[in-house]
Amino acid sequence: MVPPPAPDSAVAYDPFAREIFDDPHPIYRRLRAESPVHHVERFDCWALSTFEDVWDACQSPDLYTAEQGTTAAHVLQKVVEVFPALDMMDPPRHTAHRALVSGIFLPGKVKKFEKDFRKIVRDRLERVRATGRLDVVKELGSHLSTLSICRVLNFPEADGEMLRAWVEDVFHREPGALGITQAGVEAFAKLDAYFLELVRTRRRTGGRSGRDQGDVLGRYMAAEVDGGRMSDEKIASLLKELMIAGTETIPKMLAATLHRLWERPDARREVQGRSELMLEAFMETVRFDMPTQFMARVLKEDVELRGHKLRAGQPVLLLYASASRDEHEFPDADEWDLHRRAPRTIGFGHGTHACLGRHVARLEARVALEEILSAMPEYEVDVAASERLYTEYVQGFASLPIVFEPY
Repeated sequence: MVPPPAPDSAVAYDPFAREIFDDPHPIYRRLRAESPVHHVERFDCWALSTFEDVWDACQSPDLYTAEQGTTAAHVLQKVVEVFPALDMMDPPRHTAHRALVSGIFLPGKVKKFEKDFRKIVRDRLERVRATGRLDVVKELGSHLSTLSICRVLNFPEADGEMLRAWVEDVFHREPGALGITQAGVEAFAKLDAYFLELVRTRRRTGGRSGRDQGDVLGRYMAAEVDGGRMSDEKIASLLKELMIAGTETIPKMLAATLHRLWERPDARREVQGRSELMLEAFMETVRFDMPTQFMARVLKEDVELRGHKLRAGQPVLLLYASASRDEHEFPDADEWDLHRRAPRTIGFGHGTHACLGRHVARLEARVALEEILSAMPEYEVDVAASERLYTEYVQGFASLPIVFEPY
């Protein structure tokens, strides 16, 4: 049963407010209790903060369109143009485009990369084993996510570090500035140019191996959607999206998982040597420390929700990080629980736009945790030296040094 609308609330929510960057959860908690369907006057948009409302919106593309953009830069600031991307398509276009590449990300297909991922992790650990110190984000997670997605998608691994740097520019924010930086806008353009050249090179060479024909680029080039073949520019844009999505989240969530285990020595001891529990720790951290603060949609038609009238054309922010701490969905939601095993989560999205690469992310996390906890089971976190990324869109560790007994 949906409760009646709450009276006008004094809670103030602004996705760019410093309080949200510092710790959004006190405000999210008030939003859920006092104003679950909240009007943000500054942008004439709405924010949905409960799990049920976000869950329902995720599976209602007939009401909430992604085609006008999914971030603040698209629908609030309007400083980044909408570009061809799976997460900015509605069905049936989204269905047709996703079907072209979804087979690459099936669990059985992803599983074959486990040895590759493990070698990447071991190589990174070998570099620091004698030093007794590892930055989980900068020296391991970022390299693992970049090289892994390059391998899965058959992108040139030699260009991985350059691509990763551009992705970091996209998400970097300057203190006191609103949203994406000029460097971030330019990084988008660099990614576009890089992948456009990749497409054109493939057209010239025709692919050099059987894998080229079946990789993501080969599939896009051979496909007919929307009544014809895709342009090189559209293919480049779709590749850019996959690169960004594949590199951005894992470093933060791997670091956060190790941080939460360090805070809870009993849980750390319990997961030792138990891969299934390591994955449970990762999934609970994805819920507890959800890096994606929100995804944006725009209403296709007028909607009444919890007694509020939302108008067609208004942006709606689906507050994923708030929904993931909703006490009505997760008992003791503000507690990190290794054995939670929540039946419903939105850590990797839900509905039409559920994360295409979620099986890649889970494999990366499991392999990394297995190797780290085996090599340095008694690690300590250097909290004073850690750094966090503060943005309206994603949050998490930008740096997390851990110290361990050299081996």
